[in-house]
Amino acid sequence: MQTLQNKSPHSFCSARTFSTEVYQSLSPWLDVRVTEMAGYDYVFAPMSLCDQITDFITLQEFLINIQAVIGSDLQRTILIGTERAEDGSLEMDRYDAVWSDSVIIDCHRTSLEGSPQFDFIRMLQQHSSPLIDE
Repeated sequence: MQTLQNKSPHSFCSARTFSTEVYQSLSPWLDVRVTEMAGYDYVFAPMSLCDQITDFITLQEFLINIQAVIGSDLQRTILIGTERAEDGSLEMDRYDAVWSDSVIIDCHRTSLEGSPQFDFIRMLQQHSSPLIDE
């Protein structure tokens, strides 16, 4: 079994053990998807989950928990928030975190709408796998 280590009072997911009893409390985590490409791990999370990331500590805890599950390196993980607009179009935001050792010292959230990366990132999302299998 794998355990989420979460110490921040601002985090949106308490420390839990992945088992069938806690799937309901971990439901936001069940929508997180990952894929690897060109030396980076792309993490796709629902925008509703990403919107709860309001400070560097929460983002740091979120990414460290994901990296523990996938065995990734802090520097090579890219978080992408995704959601469907009312018209059905896909909206994506990219979080570019700057790490110093194991601490985030800066982060920029950028919409990918209209960017040259949009189609590439959408393709990665379509080929991603669930972070946690039910």
